[in-house]
Amino acid sequence: MQSGKSLLMASLFAFGIATGGCGDKTGSGANVQEIRTAQELKAKMDGDHVMVVHSLNAENYSNGHVPGATNIDYEAMKPDMLPSNKEQPMVFYCAGAMCPVGERAAEKAASWGYKNVWVYKGGMSDWKSSGMPVETGAGPAAGS
Repeated sequence: MQSGKSLLMASLFAFGIATGGCGDKTGSGANVQEIRTAQELKAKMDGDHVMVVHSLNAENYSNGHVPGATNIDYEAMKPDMLPSNKEQPMVFYCAGAMCPVGERAAEKAASWGYKNVWVYKGGMSDWKSSGMPVETGAGPAAGS
């Protein structure tokens, strides 16, 4: 019977590793909230002094982004690219629902101690399909 318990424990441990555990994807205890629709993002932008972050590279940003969004490429993202105020509301997004970059960027910011972090998982594909305006061209560099 002991070997059955050992096998069960080993299986549960392996499942936890394979799935990344339950809930906390960053291992930091970071709490990232989700914005589900373009309308929710628009309302947040209209109501809060929120920093919207396009988390993909500059070429992708130039081809189309949420109006007023700042471009911070997740691959190069560092704490000094974000506001010094850890309470500043920030929304991260990327290309669409199947793109994990916006969520990863949001989790990274939360792991650095930011308290009001959101991810818009629908990203640009949902924004465009909802008929929202899109800006093109380069924007200001992060931290400027």
